[in-house]
Amino acid sequence: MNVIVGTTDVTRATYTNRSGVLTSPDTVVAWVKRPDGTVTQTGVTVTNVSTGIRDIDVVISQSGIWFLEVTAAGGISPLVAERRICAVEPSVA
Repeated sequence: MNVIVGTTDVTRATYTNRSGVLTSPDTVVAWVKRPDGTVTQTGVTVTNVSTGIRDIDVVISQSGIWFLEVTAAGGISPLVAERRICAVEPSVA
């Protein structure tokens, strides 16, 4: 699915402990690699939705392929999540 430049992409991350119970990680950090090669946390927001659930919002400002990486610490799974985001100009969508 393509994301329109000028919108916000939302990725939901769910974290569980070894028993499969939703568990909040100690820390969650997210960053993107933009189509121009810039690696940044600017425009990336991690929101605590509830225990073990985080939304990662990415403001899409360029067309092309974005790479999102999310890391977490604190005895939960997944420790690292990656996602590819395909962004297109509004006229292409």
